[in-house]
Amino acid sequence: MSLIRRPPLLKMAPPGSHVVRRQARISKAGLRYYVKAHVRKNRGKKVVLLPENILYLFWHGDQEFPGLGKVKGYSEYPELDSVIQFWLDFWKDEGLKFPKDLDPFLIKVIIAIESRFRPGVKTKDPKSSATGLMQITNQTREGLNGKSGRSRYALRDRFIDLEMKDLTEPVINIAVGIRWLSYKYTNPRTGAA
Repeated sequence: MSLIRRPPLLKMAPPGSHVVRRQARISKAGLRYYVKAHVRKNRGKKVVLLPENILYLFWHGDQEFPGLGKVKGYSEYPELDSVIQFWLDFWKDEGLKFPKDLDPFLIKVIIAIESRFRPGVKTKDPKSSATGLMQITNQTREGLNGKSGRSRYALRDRFIDLEMKDLTEPVINIAVGIRWLSYKYTNPRTGAA
């Protein structure tokens, strides 16, 4: 069973736009009808990646990546290898900093340790909200959209706005997890989130 499945086109939108679902429209004849989904440009100037933008970027990429190999004690999960490498390259191309020799295999090891490659896993700790492959918490999610109540944990640019339910999608969780790794690497004194 593959962890990665391509979503329908109506669940993806290029950056700078979003998917609108079940919108009422009125025809020229004055009849009201509903559109299942369509893409609309975002308002405002703040650049924010939404879940549909993350899916669009990954599924419209044309790069091929080598396999990373098997983490000892786990199945191989080769479908995650291209996702990890894509997002690591994407965030580097966006100008984000990572340790100089960060091996993508290390990210795969983090996923194995955090979730045992179970994309929908949620922590059993009642004091935590950690969800998905890289165990992203609600506090981290809030920091990613720049709206964290504790401003020292909030990003200053390259925002990602999503809901906790979005974190069970492997492509989104890995994109967010790698983005957060960069933030923690470049801001080590902000504490754990």
